[in-house]
Amino acid sequence: MKRKYYLAWVLLSCLFSRHAEAQATATNTAEQDSLIKTASAKELSPAKVKTVNSPPTQLTPPMIIAAIPYHGALTAIDGNHPEIEIAPDTSFFHFLANFSEMNRPLYTYDSSEVYFVSPDINRSNASQYQYRLLLNGKTVAQPWQAISNFADTLFGKNNFQKGMAFFGAYKTSWNNYLQIEIKRKDMDRLLSSAMVYWKPIKPALLDIYRADELDSLLARLQKLTGNPVTNEDLILPAGRQTTAALNKWKRWYQPDELDSSTGLPRKLILKAAEGNIIFYLQGDFHIQEELEYQIMKGNKVYSPWKTNDTHNNFIWLKNLEPGEYELQMRFRLQRHNITSYPIYIKQEWFQTAWFKIGVAAMAALILFLLFILRKQKEKLKNEKTKKERLDLELKALRSQLNPHFVSNALSSIIVLISKNDLKSATLYLVEFSRLMRQALESENEYVPLEEELKIIIHYFKLEQLRFGFQFFISVAPGLNHVSIPSLLIQPLIENAVKHGAGPKHASGMVDLRFSANDKDLLIDIADNGEGFVNDEANYGFGLRLVHDRIRVLNTGLRGKQIHLTISNENDLTTALLTFKNWL
Repeated sequence: MKRKYYLAWVLLSCLFSRHAEAQATATNTAEQDSLIKTASAKELSPAKVKTVNSPPTQLTPPMIIAAIPYHGALTAIDGNHPEIEIAPDTSFFHFLANFSEMNRPLYTYDSSEVYFVSPDINRSNASQYQYRLLLNGKTVAQPWQAISNFADTLFGKNNFQKGMAFFGAYKTSWNNYLQIEIKRKDMDRLLSSAMVYWKPIKPALLDIYRADELDSLLARLQKLTGNPVTNEDLILPAGRQTTAALNKWKRWYQPDELDSSTGLPRKLILKAAEGNIIFYLQGDFHIQEELEYQIMKGNKVYSPWKTNDTHNNFIWLKNLEPGEYELQMRFRLQRHNITSYPIYIKQEWFQTAWFKIGVAAMAALILFLLFILRKQKEKLKNEKTKKERLDLELKALRSQLNPHFVSNALSSIIVLISKNDLKSATLYLVEFSRLMRQALESENEYVPLEEELKIIIHYFKLEQLRFGFQFFISVAPGLNHVSIPSLLIQPLIENAVKHGAGPKHASGMVDLRFSANDKDLLIDIADNGEGFVNDEANYGFGLRLVHDRIRVLNTGLRGKQIHLTISNENDLTTALLTFKNWL
């Protein structure tokens, strides 16, 4: 699309109350390459010019002109332009640019290039000057260089001489600004500077009108068209709300349901008969097609993107049925910036599903309840059968676990007797008898942690008689009364002793920790043995029993699960039991 440009004179002689040396030592970076695009002088549009009789004197700062794309589509879109701190580290300027209508050339809503020229510099005096380009006033996009390009084509509607200095056509990404600076080659001071800010914008709502507010809507239309308005209280000033307009929403919404900046509802909630809504947008729209909108209902497109088909500043939604909607608005200049506004239109009581189905629904409900009761009865019977089966399987696994434990203990006694260590063997038998009594008395599938710890401590003391290793037990506060599956961790502790800390004797160590992580119970069993190959082919009988028991337990658990992981890190073998949602 062919774009028009308007020119902005940037006269900065009044800004030079102080001068200092300009420093520019930066180089182009990848960021500059992605943010800045340039075009050649040949892209300028032809137009009439008026010849200037004499060049400016050397003491007069050259005037810089920024030619900015102008569609004549919109102005004052977002009210007061935000103040942007423009304080280049390498320049002599430090001022706060409040972009007003008089300084409109300082920003652009268009993504196209901006042209920088100077009518005070031409081929006859260009050798006296240098220029450079800065990104955001700090990053040097183009270093100081001689002026070698000139605008030999003409500008329309502007009387400038042909052959004026052309610094280039540049653009950057949104929310960044570019700055052209000029200095004389024989003087280390700046003469002129011009800045253009690529300003992101999106539509902003100023007010919303329902079907019963036609008087207020008419007043605003009369204000926009210049016709007299009889009731001045209905006139809403451009860019802001009157007290009456703000208070109307307070009658229907709580304070936390209103946007603090606009006074409008965060979500518009209407009755079923209020499906005709008019949205008034902030700004001056000179071209109706510049505003586009679409309507979403749920997650689907209810009405696809289209240009506005009413007054420039208004969007009129007609005959919306009850449901959840989202109005999405954007400007054609910046289609990536979208403003969304949620709308909910309530249903009438006779439009609800329960009324439509009536008596048939009641009959269906009775049949449904009978069906549910029957299914529930079958489900309870199946769950009872399943629980009985799981209990039998768990008992079978425990019956295998106890002989495995007894066999390991007797093996340790045999080793002590073979070494003729009768004293240790006697102590081992005493501790073993206590341990067996506790294990056999524990018939419940789940036992408190403090009861399980008694068995574990007896086992550690029992194996200390044979191996002489060290063990450490730590329990986080509040976990002593938490129930866990009985003897579930016993085979893991046996592995840590027999295949880990035991063979290292006095230098061996087993660290048993019980901790909590949010709602999870964690049991860590770590030893400093030779390590463990975590492969099912290397699992012993005890470890296979643990895995089988966890599988069976998880089948009967609701909302809870047990996981076992074994790892080798930092010369430690760690078995981690995680009881999910156990606390």
